[in-house]
Amino acid sequence: MIWTVILIATGATAAFLIMYLPGKKKRRDREPPPADIPELCSRIRDRIDGMLLDPATGDRERQRIMCAVREAPLGDRGEREYLRDLIKSMTLDMLTDRYGRGNLFIPFDDPDNMSPMLMFEYLYMCFCADGTPFGDEALTGEARCDRPRTHRKAGDIFARMVDTFGWGELDVIDRDDIRKAYETSPVTGGYNEMLDTLVQRVYELLYGHDCADLIINDTSIDGVSGGVGGRTRFEWDYLSELQDGGSGPEVASRSFDTVYCVFEGRTIRLKFLSFESEDALARVVKNIYRYNSKTALSQRDPVIHATMKDNSRVMVSRPPVSDGYAFYVRKYRSSSPADIRTLLVHEGAEDVIEMLTALVRTEQSFCISGNTGGGKTTLLKALVAYINPLYAIRVVESSFELDLNNLYPERNIHMLQERGEFSIYDAITATKKMDTDVLLIGEVNEPKVAGAFIQISQSGSKMAITTLHHETTKKLIEYMRNALMCEFGINDPVVAEKQVVDSIGFDVHMVRDTQGRHYVERITRIIPVESEHAPFYKLSDLIVFDPVRSRYVKKNELILQSVGGGAGGG
Repeated sequence: MIWTVILIATGATAAFLIMYLPGKKKRRDREPPPADIPELCSRIRDRIDGMLLDPATGDRERQRIMCAVREAPLGDRGEREYLRDLIKSMTLDMLTDRYGRGNLFIPFDDPDNMSPMLMFEYLYMCFCADGTPFGDEALTGEARCDRPRTHRKAGDIFARMVDTFGWGELDVIDRDDIRKAYETSPVTGGYNEMLDTLVQRVYELLYGHDCADLIINDTSIDGVSGGVGGRTRFEWDYLSELQDGGSGPEVASRSFDTVYCVFEGRTIRLKFLSFESEDALARVVKNIYRYNSKTALSQRDPVIHATMKDNSRVMVSRPPVSDGYAFYVRKYRSSSPADIRTLLVHEGAEDVIEMLTALVRTEQSFCISGNTGGGKTTLLKALVAYINPLYAIRVVESSFELDLNNLYPERNIHMLQERGEFSIYDAITATKKMDTDVLLIGEVNEPKVAGAFIQISQSGSKMAITTLHHETTKKLIEYMRNALMCEFGINDPVVAEKQVVDSIGFDVHMVRDTQGRHYVERITRIIPVESEHAPFYKLSDLIVFDPVRSRYVKKNELILQSVGGGAGGG
C-alpha cells in the first residue's frame, strides 16, 4: 500500500514537472512587451526576417512574405494590405495577452503630447472604418455648386476629410488644422482604429513610404512630392541661441520636412507631415521608383523616371545633381477610363464633347496641349473609347502611363516604351511594321519625337494623337517646324512648316486654373493656306472657354465628313 502511494506521488510529481514546469519556463522566457514604437519595429523586422530564414517556414509561406516585402512599397495594393495584416498579427502577439489589450505607445487621449502626423493617421483610420455616405449632399444636405464634384468614391478617404474639415480652399494644412480636426471630428474610433494607427506607423517605417504612405496610396490625391523646398543646409547658430535665452530660434523647414500633394488640381503643402531626417527621406526615394526602373539611383544616374506597379509615374532625384533627395509621384491608377461626360462638366460642355468625338470618329490627327496637370492624359484616355473598335491602336511612351491595354482589355492595343538604347523614336519607327491604324504618343518631349509624329501623321497611320506642353498653337507649329529642320535635314522652313500644318489639323488646349478646375480652354483648327509669305496657315478657334461665366462658347462650326464610324461609347 505504501509503495502504491509512493508510486502515485512520484508519477504525479513527474507529470507536474513534465507538464507544468516547461510551461512556466516558457512563460518566464517569453520576451517582455516592447518599450516603444522603434523597439516594436525592430522586433517585427527581426521576426519577419527570421521567418524568411527559418527552414521550418514552408516554401509557399516564405515566397508569400518575400513577395509582399518586395512588392508592397512599389505600388501593389494587395501586397501592402497582406503585409499590414501580418504586422498587425505580430503586433497583437507582442503587445497583448489574455488579460488585457496592452499599451499602444500613442497618447490618443492627450493631444498635447501627440504628433500632428499621428493625429492625421488616426483620423484617417477612423474615416476608413466609417461606412456612412459622404460627399456634398451627405455633409450639407444639398449639392454645392462652387465646384463640380462628380467623381467621389468611397475609397477617397482624403477627399472625405477635406469635405468634412473644410480644407478644400487651403494652400497649406498645418498642425493647427489637424489639431482642430482631431478635437472636433464627427467621425470617431475605438481600440481597433488606435491599433490600426500603430500598425500603419510600423508598416510605413519598415516597408512603406514613411509619413507620405497614406497619401501616396489614397485614390483621391492626384500627386505627391517630398523633399521639395526647405533648407538643405543647417548650421547651429550658437550666438542666437544664447541671445534667445537658451530656447533657440524657430527652426526653418528643412528638405525632409516638406510634403506636397495635388488634390483636385490644387497643390497643397501638408505642413503637418515630416520625414524627420534626411536618412528617412532618402530611404523612401531609393525604394519608391524600383518597380519599372531602367537603372539604379546613384551618383552616375542621379535622376530617374519610372512607374510604380499601380501605374503611377515616379520621378526621383538625389545629390549631387539634386540639392537633396526628392521624389514626385503622379497617379494614373484608374481601373476604368473616365467618361468624357463626367470629365467635362461646365455649361456648354455638350458642344465640346460633340466636337472632340467628331475629331476622333472622322480620324483627324490632332494634339492635346496644356501645362502639367492640366488633364491632357485623362482626356486622351477618355477619347480612346470613340476610336473605331476594329482599329489597331499602337501606343508609344517614355514610360507606361496611359495604361490603355488595362483600361480597354478587349481592344487591339499594343504599348511600347523606351528602354535603354531603345528610344521613343525607335518605338515610333517600329509601329510602322505593326499593322498600325491609330498611333498615340504619350508626350512629344523632344525634337526627334516631334518630327517622327509629323512623319507618322503623313503616312504611317489613319490618325495620330499626342500630348505636349505648348501654351499657344503658334508656338506648337513653330516647335514642330523647327524639329523637322533640326532632326530630319529639311533646310527650307517653308517646306517644314507646310508639312506641319498639313499633318496636324487641330489643337485641343487643356487648362487647370488656380482654383483647380480642369477644362478645355479652346479647340483651335489649323487651316493650311496658299501664300507667298509666311505663315502658310490660319487659326480658327471653334470653341473657347469663358472663365468669367464658367461656360463654353462656340465660335465657329466644325463640318467634317465621317470616315470611320467610331465606337460611339463612353
